Amino acid sequence: MIDLQIISGTDRPNSNALRVSAYLQRQYQQEGIDAGIIDLQDFPIEQVSGGRYGEHLPEVDDFVGQAVEADGLVMVCPEYNGGYPGILKLFIDYMPFPGSLDKKPIAMVGEANGAFGGLRAVEQLQQVVGYRNAHVFPERVFISRVNENFDEEEGIKDQLQQELLASQITHFPQFIRDLQQDESLVSD
Repeated sequence: MIDLQIISGTDRPNSNALRVSAYLQRQYQQEGIDAGIIDLQDFPIEQVSGGRYGEHLPEVDDFVGQAVEADGLVMVCPEYNGGYPGILKLFIDYMPFPGSLDKKPIAMVGEANGAFGGLRAVEQLQQVVGYRNAHVFPERVFISRVNENFDEEEGIKDQLQQELLASQITHFPQFIRDLQQDESLVSD
């Protein structure tokens, strides 16, 4: 069984990222994948106040540990001011370096109220996880004009975008399995 975690990439209450994450969770469940949601609204921000890098922080370790231990991650990334949210960077910064994202399969879903669906934010995020040696699934999805173009029950109203999302949902678990198989061959 694949341990898949969906990261709702903002701490904004009632966010579109959380709505999209909940939709993805249901879709993965229909594919037989028990996916969890890591909601960054719940990140223990008070524990890291003042930059407590390198310290033993059990609440933070437990929170980021969900992603560290997962077989694969789906990052739902909103675009804020032309980039991805600071809480998502903070979350990544508190993941153990360097190994926590090493060879980790990651799928990206961008969402924004603009016309490009979080493209800039996802590309910036992709640079960061690429630096950490993650394996980014090439079928990225961008939900443009998310307030108008996304329905929590039906998904993306634009048929082509919905087909791309459905393809990502169908193919990402196999991408994870293939990478796990490659790793087991290397370690044998």
